[in-house]
Amino acid sequence: MTTKPASRLPLRERPHSRYHGLRMSEEEYLELPEEKPYLEYVDGVVLEKPMPDWKHRRLTAHLTLAFGLLVQRFGGDFGPEGRVRLANTGSWRLPDTAYWTPGRPSRDDSPPTLAVEVKSDGQSMNELRAKCRAFRSAGVDACWIIDPERRTAEVFEGDRDAEPVGREGTLESTFLPGFALPLAELFAVLDR
Repeated sequence: MTTKPASRLPLRERPHSRYHGLRMSEEEYLELPEEKPYLEYVDGVVLEKPMPDWKHRRLTAHLTLAFGLLVQRFGGDFGPEGRVRLANTGSWRLPDTAYWTPGRPSRDDSPPTLAVEVKSDGQSMNELRAKCRAFRSAGVDACWIIDPERRTAEVFEGDRDAEPVGREGTLESTFLPGFALPLAELFAVLDR
């Protein structure tokens, strides 16, 4: 019995939002349907977030789980892709994951205590640094950029602006007492 080889399905192209690059009011942005790819609103323009790959997904999931364990111990709130209003600019951004300390509001318009960005293919470090600086100027206490390719991180907190954390370093923050995540442990999820 001979079987016919299965035909290959074409690889699905990256989805593109029909709203990407459009200039609109904040009210119009907030009325857009929630669909993937997720959309941010920066300086009056709708911007599509990059689609995450498996590295991005694993790192974000690990960080989100670590924040969940912190919340179980000390309270607060956490979660991925929460919409954050940057009141000083009228922009809306979506950190890859975030943590809110106990007592801090964590609604859609509430800046988190800590925002985390995981670098995706097609994103530049300069773009992510600008995003972290925007978070900080809007009341986010700390921001981390995680680079899966280089297996490093950068910290924005207090006077630290894009301070590198090397492969042997640990992610910590004065705003997350009891939290310490060695980068080696974080990036180990990419080796499984």
